[in-house]
Amino acid sequence: MQIRKITAADTLPLRQLVLWPDHPMSASQVPGDAKALHLGGFKSKQLVTVASLFVEGGAGSVRLRKFATHPDHQGQGAGSAMLRHMMGLARAQGHKRFWFDAREAALPFYQRHGFTPRGDRFFKRDMPYFRMERDL
Repeated sequence: MQIRKITAADTLPLRQLVLWPDHPMSASQVPGDAKALHLGGFKSKQLVTVASLFVEGGAGSVRLRKFATHPDHQGQGAGSAMLRHMMGLARAQGHKRFWFDAREAALPFYQRHGFTPRGDRFFKRDMPYFRMERDL
């Protein structure tokens, strides 16, 4: 898989398909998208996974947002490769903590990559989430 920088607009169709398929594409946008680092993972020129890094949450902290892998490519290593790549970038930039809000259903995936839930479960649009963190 080839991972390269893309625009925020490039991420929106896959974000919507995976994260909020029953909502307008605008539901997949987040404040600060214009300032974030957006990466796309490509297989045979097809965009199969996207993720965005936001510098927020305190000194040395970076937040992953809107991480989505096309359903046809889930369970094939694309998401794991993207997550490792993003953590490597964050570490290379000097960040010490990597965090994000994860859907409860995805906890096993993130726990396999060394992330730990912090705090209590909370809800976004009636969906349960946990804050996940990992030191880099």
